[in-house]
Amino acid sequence: MSSQPTDDGTSTRRRRGPWVVGLVALLGGLWFFLTDTYREEEKELRTQLRETVKEKFPEEASAFSRGFGLVPFDPDRPAPPGGVASRGTVVLIHGLDDPGKVWRSLAPELQAQGFDVWLMRYPNDQPVAESAALLFEELEGLRRRGVERISLVGHSMGGLVAREMLTNPVTGYPTSVREGDVPEVATLVMVGTPNHGSPLARFRGLAEPRDQLARLTKGEASWLSGILDGAGEAKIDLLPDSRFLNELNSRPNPEGVDMLIIAGVVSPWTEGQIEQWIDGLREDANVDQTRRLNELAATLISLTHGLGDGLVSVESTRIPGVDHQTVDGTHLTMIRNFMAKNERIPPAVPIIVHRLTEESR
Repeated sequence: MSSQPTDDGTSTRRRRGPWVVGLVALLGGLWFFLTDTYREEEKELRTQLRETVKEKFPEEASAFSRGFGLVPFDPDRPAPPGGVASRGTVVLIHGLDDPGKVWRSLAPELQAQGFDVWLMRYPNDQPVAESAALLFEELEGLRRRGVERISLVGHSMGGLVAREMLTNPVTGYPTSVREGDVPEVATLVMVGTPNHGSPLARFRGLAEPRDQLARLTKGEASWLSGILDGAGEAKIDLLPDSRFLNELNSRPNPEGVDMLIIAGVVSPWTEGQIEQWIDGLREDANVDQTRRLNELAATLISLTHGLGDGLVSVESTRIPGVDHQTVDGTHLTMIRNFMAKNERIPPAVPIIVHRLTEESR
């Protein structure tokens, strides 16, 4: 008589495994559906949480806020006479969850070319409009230093912060320039800026630990920094068709500001390589096959052009009437090197330096 095998629970756990994975996937999909459907409501709740924390912990909030604002790239460098460098003043505005290393290749080069370089630090997870308001306040301080004319360079969301500051009618930038309250912005360069949003903004939480770790290594971290730095409202502003982006893109471009957009392109093939490959296949193709090959070529080329820099598509960066250039590189590698001692020149750097140098003549 054969004995029945005993069930030690292994087979039960195996049967439960797919159900657990399916449940997690279902809950994740439901979460994305709800948050995408009720974006503005989620944003309001996040803002209320941040304001509540600031009210309950005013000392921590005040201490944390002192780390924001305009700071010189090289604080040990002597200030130029009258607050104006030989080439002029450039303000660099980082993007979402950036720990401050994005300018490691550009800032030294601008300084070497005679520019006075300032870094704008702000709570990058808060609503973009609040960051733009802070930028405006900091520019008022720069004007009091004697600076009359500046250029802005924004990476990723930093470009949106600059556009919002320049075009929001409540801020009143044009009037403030005429009254001498803020410097005139001569040039705005946007690098990898999602002017029409990025679906990947939903996953901004994956970059948050990097941002907070950088603060910790600098001694700037607080147990509340994950909220005081913004409660994630910025990710909602960055989603395609967000209320913020729709309002921003409905305004005309700022008058008198020379604008340039630089977008990164990462693709396994170039357009020329695709055409060469398809040409080889066309040689032995009949009429119907040629038509299908032409459709395939058009699809591959459109995918190549639309792939963008890995986070932001090329099309999302475009603004009607604004100069646009593409370079080979990812969202980060087109503007900086990962290793400080790397002698590679990121492709966006010489373009920016040339544009600002030409404007300063």
